[in-house]
Amino acid sequence: MRRLVVCCDGTWNTPGQLAPSNVRRLYNALVDTATDEQTEGREQLTRYQSGVGTVSGDLLGWLLGGATGIGLSRDVTDAYHWLTTTYRPGDSIALFGFSRGAFTARSVAGMIGACGLIETDCLDVSTIRHRIRHVYRQRYRRGAAADPGWRDGLRFSYDPAQPDRIPVDFIGVWDTVGALGIPDTLGWTNLLDPPTRYAFHDVKLNRHVKHGRHAVALDEQRAAFTPTLWSDPEPGQTVEQVWFPGSHMDVGGGHPQTGLSDGALQWMIDESRAAVGLAFRDAVEKQIQPDPLGKMHDDNQGIYGLLEPLYEPVLRPLIEPFMQPRPGATPMIDAGGNSPSLHSSVYRRHETPPITSGPYRPTRTLAPGESATVDVSAYNPWNWTSLYLDAGEYTFAAGGEWMDLNIASGPAGTTGRQQFHPREAFRLASSALGLGERLFRLVTGNPQADFLLTRRYEDLPWMSLIGVVANDAIPLKGAEALHQRIAIGAGTTDRVCRSGYLYAFANDAWGFYGNNRGSVRLTVTRTR
Repeated sequence: MRRLVVCCDGTWNTPGQLAPSNVRRLYNALVDTATDEQTEGREQLTRYQSGVGTVSGDLLGWLLGGATGIGLSRDVTDAYHWLTTTYRPGDSIALFGFSRGAFTARSVAGMIGACGLIETDCLDVSTIRHRIRHVYRQRYRRGAAADPGWRDGLRFSYDPAQPDRIPVDFIGVWDTVGALGIPDTLGWTNLLDPPTRYAFHDVKLNRHVKHGRHAVALDEQRAAFTPTLWSDPEPGQTVEQVWFPGSHMDVGGGHPQTGLSDGALQWMIDESRAAVGLAFRDAVEKQIQPDPLGKMHDDNQGIYGLLEPLYEPVLRPLIEPFMQPRPGATPMIDAGGNSPSLHSSVYRRHETPPITSGPYRPTRTLAPGESATVDVSAYNPWNWTSLYLDAGEYTFAAGGEWMDLNIASGPAGTTGRQQFHPREAFRLASSALGLGERLFRLVTGNPQADFLLTRRYEDLPWMSLIGVVANDAIPLKGAEALHQRIAIGAGTTDRVCRSGYLYAFANDAWGFYGNNRGSVRLTVTRTR
C-alpha cells in the first residue's frame, strides 16, 4: 500500500516566499519515496499546490483570486487530476490545507466522495482533463440533482458507489476559510456574486473518512476569515478541532516569527503520524520550535509591509469598512485548563502571559447575583470585556460620556435629529443613506449588506452602547451565523440565549472610530 499526500496552500502562498506557511513546511518535512532515501519502509508520494491567486500571472487575477477565491475550482480539479492519475487500488490518501487551501483540501475530499477516482490508464492528457471536467460539472457541481447518467462510459479505480471504501483516511487543516466570493457586507457589489457560485463545494467531513484534524485561530477577528468548522463526528471517526493562540497566520504560518505557528505545525505532524503513520524527516522536524509566548501578529497590519506605520492613521479608515472585523464564537478559557478544544499553549499563554503584551484573554464568569464593571472605549470597534456570559438573564447599566469627534453623548447615544450639534450634518446625511440600506436589505434578502458611511446598526442611535455576545446564535441561510446583539444604551435587561464572550462598542460608522475619544462604564449583573 502506498500513501498519497496532497498539500494545498493558502491564498497567495507559493514555495518561494520568505516566510512559508505551515502547509509548505509540512510538505518539506514529509518523506517522499520518489526523492528521499529515508523511507523507513513506507512508500509515500507527495504533492504541493500553491494557493489561489498565484497561477494567473497578472495583477487582476492575483487580486481577484486573493479577494474572492476565484481559481479555487481549478485548484480542486488540479489536485484531483494528480490523485486520479497517481492512485492505485489499495492506496491511502491524506489531504492538508491552510485557509482557502484548507477549503480546497476539504472540497477535494468531497469531490472524491461524490465522483470517485476515474481510471486514466491508456488515456492521453487531453482526454483525462476532459473527463475530469465532466465529472466535476455533471456530478460534483450538481450534487444530489446530478443526472444518474453522469458516470456512463467511465471506469473507476475508486467507485463512489462504495462509499465505505473511500481512500481518503486523513484530512488535516489549519483555519479553514469558507468565505468565497464578494463579502455579503458589500451591498451593491455583492449582487455581482450570486451565492450559488460556490455553494456546491462539499466541505463536510465524509462519514467514512476516519480522521479529521483542524487547528483553529483563537484570536482572528476578520469576518472574512471566520473558520468553517466540522460538525459532530460519526461513530468510528476521530475528529479533533483544537483552538490555538494567535491570528489566522499565527496558526497557519506565514510570518517570519514562527513560535506560535510552530505549535500548530508540530501538533498536526504528531496527529497525522499517530493516526495514519505519515513519515517525516527527523532532521527537518527538529527545526520546529513551538513557543506559546511567541509574538502574536495583527495580520491586517502585517500584509502592508513598509506601509505598516501608516496603518492606523491612514489605511485603517479606508480598509475597515470593507474588512469589518468580527470576533469569533470561541470556547471559554476555563480556570482548570480542562477544555479538550483548547490547546495547552492557550493555557500556558493565559497563565503566564509574555511580558511584551500583558494579560492574554483574561476571563470571568458571573454567578446569579454577581456583578462586574468594565470600561468601554469609544475608539475600539470591539472592546474585550473579559466576561464570558453563560446562558441566562442579565441586567446592563452604563454611565459616562464619550466623544464622536466633537459631539459628546452618553451611552444612550444621539439620533442625529435631537440634541443637534452643527457637526451632526454628516450624521443626518448618513442616516438618510441608512434608510436606503434598510430598503436594500429588505429587497435583496441580504441582512448583512452595509453601505459605506452608515452606522453599524441603523435601528439604534449614533454612539449608543451596544453589546454583542459572540455565540453564533442567529443562523443565516448560506452565510455564517450572527452573534446575539444587545442594545444596552444607558441600561437594559436581556436574556443570553447561548453562552459566549461579551464584546461592547459605540454605534459608529466603520472607518470612523479613529476620531472617537473617551469611554463609558458598563456594569453587568447576572440575575438568573
